[in-house]
Amino acid sequence: MRHALFTVYGASGFEVPDADGFEGVANYLRLTNVSLGFCGYGAKTIVDFPESDFARLQIALKGRAATILKGRGIPVSAQRPCIVPSGQPIRVVFEPGYEQLLLRIDTAALEKALLTLLGAKPRGALILDPFAPAIEPSSRVLRDLTVFLANQLNSTAAQLPEAVLTELEQALMMAFLSAHRHNFSEFLEAPAKDAAPRVVRLAEEYIEASWNRAITIDELASQTNTSIRSLYAAFRKSRGYTPMAFAKTVRLQHAKKMLQEANQRTSVSEIAFKCGFGNLGHFANDFREMFGELPSEMLARTRRGP
Repeated sequence: MRHALFTVYGASGFEVPDADGFEGVANYLRLTNVSLGFCGYGAKTIVDFPESDFARLQIALKGRAATILKGRGIPVSAQRPCIVPSGQPIRVVFEPGYEQLLLRIDTAALEKALLTLLGAKPRGALILDPFAPAIEPSSRVLRDLTVFLANQLNSTAAQLPEAVLTELEQALMMAFLSAHRHNFSEFLEAPAKDAAPRVVRLAEEYIEASWNRAITIDELASQTNTSIRSLYAAFRKSRGYTPMAFAKTVRLQHAKKMLQEANQRTSVSEIAFKCGFGNLGHFANDFREMFGELPSEMLARTRRGP
């Protein structure tokens, strides 16, 4: 465990006060801008981490821990996640029976996401407040999204499509900025300026032309020359749904067309992945909700012919 913590997690110190009954499990996965880790300990364990170039979020799944930052202890439990800004050394005291999910987000990517949300380059660096309580209900959304991604990566036999991972990373970064206090929180909480309906049409045209690849909020903001908050507000006002909900609808329509034109070798999972759906169960439910039948039923009907 010491070797794994030092070589994979970047720890600088490791201590087990009472090694009797020690048991530990950990794993780690690096994506493009986001990393996910899991760890659990059967005995009290103390780990030191040096300064880093990423922000951390500890989500307790079981038991309790404490993160010591700037001489202050921050309790970590199922009721209270803990964020750690970049550039800060910490000590984490894991109590026996503790299990957690760890989310790491690169600072540069987080600041880019902030720029997209604000619609303009912020003055000064992003400064997270680790001692402020999480913002509800955004904190629950972030937790659920992190757990969802971990479950998908843990249970999906086939590799998730790159488009799915890219959009999930984007969603995680946006949720992170909304769920935890920082020096730009008040700007994000201010009402977004209205955007013209033309902006909505531009976004929809761009989504329709790019349905078969990852569509990020950065791209939508750039293509429509507005902030993502204003764009979302315009969609809610003029359409009643979000840009990503529109993207899902477009992809479902393409999936329907592909199922109707399928041959005997075509599978539902192949079409789902081509259309950017990483979870077959969610794809099937969304498809049935929109078209009134399961994709497997439509495929079977196509194979039978007229």
